[in-house]
Amino acid sequence: MFKNCYHLCTKALEDKLLCYDKVDFQAIWNALIISAIVNGITLYCLCVMSNHIHVLLSGEKEQIARFFAAFKLKAGKHLGARYGKHTARELSYELFPVRDRKAFCQEVAYILRNPYKAGIASPLSYKWSSAGVYFNTCIPQGQCVSDIPSKRLRSILKTRFPLPGSLQIISGSLTPGSFIDREFVEKMFENSSVRFFNALKTWSIEDVVNASHGQDVPDAYTDEEVLRGIKDICRDTFNGMSPRQMDQKAMVIIVRRIRARFGCPRNQLLRLLPVDDALLDRAL
Repeated sequence: MFKNCYHLCTKALEDKLLCYDKVDFQAIWNALIISAIVNGITLYCLCVMSNHIHVLLSGEKEQIARFFAAFKLKAGKHLGARYGKHTARELSYELFPVRDRKAFCQEVAYILRNPYKAGIASPLSYKWSSAGVYFNTCIPQGQCVSDIPSKRLRSILKTRFPLPGSLQIISGSLTPGSFIDREFVEKMFENSSVRFFNALKTWSIEDVVNASHGQDVPDAYTDEEVLRGIKDICRDTFNGMSPRQMDQKAMVIIVRRIRARFGCPRNQLLRLLPVDDALLDRAL
């Protein structure tokens, strides 16, 4: 089931952006989807950020390489025509294999939480992701590409490749409900919307997924800054009581408030507070 399932993540551009405005986002979004479809890639989840992209997909590695090359070409044409530079040429990607249901669900949550993690928007309000597709009975219906004259379709999507007639467009953007394999994703969450939406609220998902990718989880704030925050919370909420004097209920409050304020990774919380893995799981 998961033999050729991967999380594709492009390396973030450091000194420039891939998308500067809505026009860029739309062009990159459409280019990504068209390139995947043309190369036989199954899409489960995606999120386009201003300087990087996440896609959960299925396909042979050779297919994925062709898909990404096609995407870079299409994206480069747009950026070159608009800005006179081929920013997409600098894009490279990593593939992280997804081997089981648990990992699949964690990757979905990680990808869809990207806008929230970046402080831009909640997962469900972010336009350039597939978050709104799953467990949604009121997905907006667009115009099917089969109903659009070919000349106008080429003008909108900048492609001559024949596309599935069931693909839909709203205001120039391909709608995720018409190309995402939502049924498979919902099945992985055991057809439970509660499981899905709870996963999008899980603070620790970034730590878990980064660890599974073999990546270190950076500390957003120094230990000294976080310790000062802990001291402030203890003073304001618990009359200056030391964390070591608190019961588990009070410690859960401390953990949640520190995580909300500083976004501390799991290992930093374990280092700075008298907590264990079980209490962190309960708190996060």
